[in-house]
Amino acid sequence: MDVSKYLGNAFRRVGDVKVNGPIRVVIANVTEGKFDKPDLTFDDGTRLSLSVTNTRTLALAYGTEGAGWIGKEIELYVGETEYEGKPQESILVKPISPPVEKKMRGDGTTPARRIRREPGDDIAF
Repeated sequence: MDVSKYLGNAFRRVGDVKVNGPIRVVIANVTEGKFDKPDLTFDDGTRLSLSVTNTRTLALAYGTEGAGWIGKEIELYVGETEYEGKPQESILVKPISPPVEKKMRGDGTTPARRIRREPGDDIAF
């Protein structure tokens, strides 16, 4: 008997990722969660409520349509973010599947996408 339907939808916690190290998962579904944030469901049945930082990371790699994220492999790891002005350990996402190709205009260029950055976002140089 397959008991997976009795397991519920366990949300990933920092401690889970911290103990097991980085975890690779495949996005199975994207839904609107509580607190006006997207929730990801993974191929193993676990879930993650996305922060603005994680949503931005996935949008940059895979586009702003959540349906385009389904089937993409990502890595979950523990990193530090700022919450209410204080550093806090958080689960962060790293795209593993290749990013989607940007659509070309008729003149052979790609349109610039502007994604608003929040104070405290990491900027790679």
